[in-house]
Amino acid sequence: MLNLGIFLTIVLGSASLLFYTAQELRGGTVYWANNVCDSAFTLCTHPEWLAMAAAVLICVVAILKLAVGNRA
Repeated sequence: MLNLGIFLTIVLGSASLLFYTAQELRGGTVYWANNVCDSAFTLCTHPEWLAMAAAVLICVVAILKLAVGNRA
C-alpha cells in the first residue's frame, strides 16, 4: 500500500513538471505544449496544485510508514 503512495507521488510530481514546462513553452512553435495547455488549462496555469498534492501525499506515506513500522 505504501508503494502505491510513493508511485502516485511520483506520478503527481511528474505531471506537475509536465504542466509547468508546457506553460513555459506555450505560445511558441512547440505544438505539444499548446495542446497540453489547451486540454487542461487550469492545471497548466496552476501546476503547483499537483505539486502540493504530491507533497501532502508523500507526508501521508511517511507518517503511515512510521506508524506501521516493522509490523507489515
